[in-house]
Amino acid sequence: MVLAALGVFVVAAVTVGREAFRLGHQPPPTIVDVEEAVHFVADDLPDEAQGRLTYDEVRILVTAQLGLLQDKGVLAPPGEELPVSSDGDSDGDLPVVIADDDAVATLLGEVEEAGIGVDDHDVFLVVASLNRYLESIGAVGPTA
Repeated sequence: MVLAALGVFVVAAVTVGREAFRLGHQPPPTIVDVEEAVHFVADDLPDEAQGRLTYDEVRILVTAQLGLLQDKGVLAPPGEELPVSSDGDSDGDLPVVIADDDAVATLLGEVEEAGIGVDDHDVFLVVASLNRYLESIGAVGPTA
């Protein structure tokens, strides 16, 4: 009886220890709040861009940029987590790099589809500001 109890204790201790080690070395998931991101970006824009863009336009741009990041596998869709391999890294071996000009081009397509009159420079400012927001909350890595 004592030997069985000791065996159960050892199995439980090893399992708990392994999971505690894994969780201690894996960063917690970062949750992106779209409304918080919109307010951060709108407040972070230069005064002249703030005068040209409405909150609704900023929201459309932020949502489109977050969609692009999800499509590229950098951000997980709401309520999900990015897949992680057993060694704690994301499934891809190489880091994902999205150039600002690619993001701006994609967002300009979204802007054209939505029929919004936003110029290229304002889109670039929104992309740069959203990148600063995502970096500040730990959702993406530093600029390459």
